[in-house]
Amino acid sequence: MILLLGGTTESLEVADVLRDAKVPFIISVISDYGVKLAAKHTENVVKITFTTENFPSFCQGHHIKLILDATHPFARVISELAINEAQKLKIPYLRFERPNNYIKDANLKLVNSLEEACQISKKVKGKIYLSTGSKTAPTYAEQLGADRLHVRVLPTTKVMEKLTNAGFVASQIDAIQGPFSLALNIELFKHANAKIVVTKESGRQGGVQEKIAACQQLGIPCIIIRRPQISYPHMVSSLQELEKYLEENDEW
Repeated sequence: MILLLGGTTESLEVADVLRDAKVPFIISVISDYGVKLAAKHTENVVKITFTTENFPSFCQGHHIKLILDATHPFARVISELAINEAQKLKIPYLRFERPNNYIKDANLKLVNSLEEACQISKKVKGKIYLSTGSKTAPTYAEQLGADRLHVRVLPTTKVMEKLTNAGFVASQIDAIQGPFSLALNIELFKHANAKIVVTKESGRQGGVQEKIAACQQLGIPCIIIRRPQISYPHMVSSLQELEKYLEENDEW
């Protein structure tokens, strides 16, 4: 049995590959929304937040032979936990992550942290468009002032409550589910009167290229927070590489 750590669009693509090849697997997610999405691709879905306490027992109880990590590039905690626990349990670990390729542009700013993104944003007058998710929105509000921000988030009750508590009002929120085309990004940025966009290095599936292109067309800066640097034991960056790995390691 393969444990597929999910929660991303890419993990659903991986699930389709495993399902079509009739490879036994179970996909883990951490939210009801994640369950709803994953259930469209497989019946073997479990909602669980892994810890050092429950991860070993889960793997042993489900006879896990391979841990396939397709979580979000910024989900550092679960990736590091899985790497460490896999080593203890002597279970192979494989990371699935597509690389990013950026063209050189004067308005493209690559930074390593939220704090660096805020420092650059403070130097720009006008509205700041946050496409970094709801989790860090309250921190941006604290550092930059909620009145300067316009955020794009998933349309869930929990997210709306978090933003309201952080000082955001309805006119500052784009509650919408992606994917987002170049044209839609341009319209949303224009509608918010954005003078700068802050996003994360979430890869092509996260729509980062479309955000960059939209900023280029509008002539505004785009700040990209680099993904955490994790030393993955083994990694593949395409579905073809994944299939090859599984074949070579008798998982296919």
